[in-house]
Amino acid sequence: MSNSAARPALSVNRKLLSSGVVLLFAGSALWLTGAALSATVLAQVAKQWLNQLEESPSEMAQRRLQQLKAAASAGSNAWREQSH
Repeated sequence: MSNSAARPALSVNRKLLSSGVVLLFAGSALWLTGAALSATVLAQVAKQWLNQLEESPSEMAQRRLQQLKAAASAGSNAWREQSH
């Protein structure tokens, strides 16, 4: 059995669809604007915070690396002394 009856054409409310698309783009534009403003404010706050630090992050990292090397060396030496 074959269904030879033609299917009815789909009816799309173009006015409602176009209104939805316009609102979608408007919402996207507002979201992007808000994201850009928020990112700008966060970058300014981060810059202020970095300026208030007593030492720069690179100096802090170098100091921590030296501390790590000293601690690793001390631990290694202590382990060798205990082994003998």
